[in-house]
Amino acid sequence: MSESNKNSKKTVYLIIIFLLLLINLVGAYYLFKGQQDIEAKTEEIVDLKDDLGELQADFNAQLAELEKMKGVNAELDVLLAEREAEIKEHLAEIDKWKKQSSYNVGEVKKLKDKLLEFEEERMSFLAQIDELTEQNAELTELKEQLEVDLASEKETTSILSEEKEYLAGKFELGSLLQADELTANGIKTKDNGVEKEVYKVKNVEKILVCYQTGENKVREKGEVKMQLRLLNPSGETMYLEQEGSGTFTSKENGKELRFTKEASFAYDNSNKKICIYWSHNITQAGMYTAEIYQEGYLVGIKKFELQ
Repeated sequence: MSESNKNSKKTVYLIIIFLLLLINLVGAYYLFKGQQDIEAKTEEIVDLKDDLGELQADFNAQLAELEKMKGVNAELDVLLAEREAEIKEHLAEIDKWKKQSSYNVGEVKKLKDKLLEFEEERMSFLAQIDELTEQNAELTELKEQLEVDLASEKETTSILSEEKEYLAGKFELGSLLQADELTANGIKTKDNGVEKEVYKVKNVEKILVCYQTGENKVREKGEVKMQLRLLNPSGETMYLEQEGSGTFTSKENGKELRFTKEASFAYDNSNKKICIYWSHNITQAGMYTAEIYQEGYLVGIKKFELQ
C-alpha cells in the first residue's frame, strides 16, 4: 500500500473519531442541560408548594381575625361573611394543588399566575380589614361618645327636674297662707244672739275656729280653699258628709286624711280673718285639736279643752 493511501485512511479515522467525540460531547451537554432543567423545575415546584403553605397560613390567620370582628353591627357582619366565604374557596383550591405530585409547564405557569393573583387579593383584603377595623373603632368611639352624651343628658335632665321640683315646691310652699292667731273654743248663743265662750261640753252648741291668713304677695289672687280638721278626745276626726266633710291627701306623708269642714273664700293678697263653725257630735269631755290645712300642708294647729 502506498504511503498516500495510508495517510488518507488515517485522516478518515481521525475525522470519524473527532465526530464521535463531538457527538458524545453534544449528547453529554444536552443530558446535563436536561438534568438541570428537571432539577430547576422540581425546585420551582417545591418553592411553589412552600408559597402555597405560607399563603394558606395567611388566609387562616385572616379567618381568625374575621371571627374576632364579628358581632359589631349587622352591616359589618355581612361584609365579613362574604370575605370569609371567598377565603374558604381559596383555601380549598390551595389544598387541592398542594396534594398534586407533578406539574406540567402549563400548570406551573398557572400556579405562578394564581399565586400572584392570591397575593394581590390578600393585600387588598388586608387593606379592607384595616378599613373595617378603623370603621369599627370609629363606631365604637361614636357609641361610647353617644353613651357619654346620653348619660350627661340624663344627668342634666335629672338635675333640671330636681331643680324644677325644688322650685315648684318652694313656690308651692311660698304660696301657702298662714293660720296665725288660731283660736278654737266652745260657743253658746245667748238669747240676745250674742255668742259666749263656754267650757263645759253640756253647754257647748258649736265649736268656733278662727285664724288670720296674713298677707301673701306671691300667691295669685283668686279662690282659696282651706280645710279644718277637728279631732275629738279619742283622736277621731269629727266628720259628717252632709255638713261638707271630705278627704284630702297629706303632702307630708301621702296619707288620705279626713277633714271636718272646708272654708272657701276669695283671696286678694291681703290679710283675712277666717272663721269656721262646727255643731255636730260634741259630746266628749277632754282635749280637742283643731288643725288647718291648705293644699295638703298643715299650716296651723290649736289644742283646746272642753270639760
